[in-house]
Amino acid sequence: MNTEHPLLGVRFPDSLKAICDAIGLDDTIKLVSTLGGTRVFIPKHIGAGHRLVHLLGWKAARKLSLLFGGECLSVVRGAPALRAQRNKEIIAQYNRGVRVADLARSFALTERRIYTILARDDGNR
Repeated sequence: MNTEHPLLGVRFPDSLKAICDAIGLDDTIKLVSTLGGTRVFIPKHIGAGHRLVHLLGWKAARKLSLLFGGECLSVVRGAPALRAQRNKEIIAQYNRGVRVADLARSFALTERRIYTILARDDGNR
């Protein structure tokens, strides 16, 4: 698992823990970002053309197949964890000198929301 990832301090829902343990945090985020809120059938034998292979790569898709093959997984949206990731990225970009107006456009938020996120930062600026 990537120990530098900004979500390490954020707890995923229990239903994603086994997936995250199997394929790592970064691939779990890809899965949630793309397929969150849906049910996904995991085949016992996954082929190179399967959408999970295209999304996650062969290694992670194969791990899912080995652990969950034949099951239909409900992929939760994980909104709080994804929001925490987004907020940490906003703070990091701001700390690198990106203007609030540019952050608002980039993340499709209002400037007021950006300022609220920055105000909740723990003072690491």
